[in-house]
Amino acid sequence: MQGLFVFVLLALFAMMSVLLVLFGAQMYRGNVEKMDANDEDRVLFSYVRSMVRAQDSLDSVNIEEHDGTTTLGLHEDISGTEYVTWIYEYDGKLYEQFTRADMDFVPDHGVEITEVREFKPTLDGQLLTVDMVDNAGETVSVQTAVRCGA
Repeated sequence: MQGLFVFVLLALFAMMSVLLVLFGAQMYRGNVEKMDANDEDRVLFSYVRSMVRAQDSLDSVNIEEHDGTTTLGLHEDISGTEYVTWIYEYDGKLYEQFTRADMDFVPDHGVEITEVREFKPTLDGQLLTVDMVDNAGETVSVQTAVRCGA
């Protein structure tokens, strides 16, 4: 009887140890998924904010429609030639396209940044707001003051 009691006690200890490891692994997995989603959202708004701040000059930030695609246009003059960086959503992905301003907008020619479901920029005076829906369906909103306005 005493040997059976020790065996049951060891079996109970082993089962509790396994359950503790399983619970810990599940919590760790959940935390990693949340951190990944948070990092993806941070990358989205940091990318947009840093691009706007890098190109912020007089009348350089515009929102334009091209064949039904809403684009955030960041214009700049390099050695007397006007260039534009288009940021837009196309086929469920966020794209960036750098080209001369007099060239036609072709969404296929952009460089893929990350996956997004929606990209909606609006400019209200000097406040640029970009609403994006990430792959998980979470809405990320970025507001940046355009400092070199009219």
